[in-house]
Amino acid sequence: MTTTQTWQRQLRGQTTTVTATLAAVLSILAAWQLAVVIGNRVPSVGDTITRLGAEATAGELWHNLAISMNRFLLGLVAALVVGAALGVLMGLSRIADLAFSDLNAAALAIPAVIWALLTTMWFGFGWLTPVVTVFLSGLPFVVVNIAKATRAVPADLVLMARSFGVPRARALREIVVPAVAGSTVAAVRFAIMSAWNGLLLAEWFGATSGVGWRARYWYDANQLDGFLAWVLVFILLLVIADLLLLGPIERFATRWRNA
Repeated sequence: MTTTQTWQRQLRGQTTTVTATLAAVLSILAAWQLAVVIGNRVPSVGDTITRLGAEATAGELWHNLAISMNRFLLGLVAALVVGAALGVLMGLSRIADLAFSDLNAAALAIPAVIWALLTTMWFGFGWLTPVVTVFLSGLPFVVVNIAKATRAVPADLVLMARSFGVPRARALREIVVPAVAGSTVAAVRFAIMSAWNGLLLAEWFGATSGVGWRARYWYDANQLDGFLAWVLVFILLLVIADLLLLGPIERFATRWRNA
């Protein structure tokens, strides 16, 4: 494939992504406007954005957003590190797989709202509740994807590396890691979605700051424009992270499939 053809393929892919994004945004706005017309308590897009601007002017937007992002990143990094280690271990060891597979399956079945309620009861109101909720919500998705990808690594390659005396650390770095790169991005994507929901719920039930807490503040005040403004922030951050960060990373990690 020539360089020109590669650029043309990338341009077509980007155009398709932009078109799909615009179509999704227009559909959401149309559905929102329809809800405003039908329902008598649904705030309009303009009212919601105005409230969000007022929150930014008051200093609440960036302050609570920074707090939430700090909690989210702490929990997510912990989930990725622990989940990757457990996933590789389960993929390479039959004993580890038998020991952790059922436990991880049970964790996958537990919704984020249950983790949020449990951590609130365990740790009370504080920074540890949302961080642990993010960790527990994202961990099983990382484990299951990494373990599945590790099992798919050709056993002949691993055995050949061992027969030639390749150190285990080097075999992991040069054989296992490249093979699970694409699945790792998928694991991160699923973990982010689940953990982000867990963060909102944990801050809703067990925090006195953050995006989730501020959404509940306006909900309790019966001000639906404020509530929807913070829900909009929550959704936009997730969509932007997926489009601008995770999408390009996934295409880079799996670029060999189109070679």
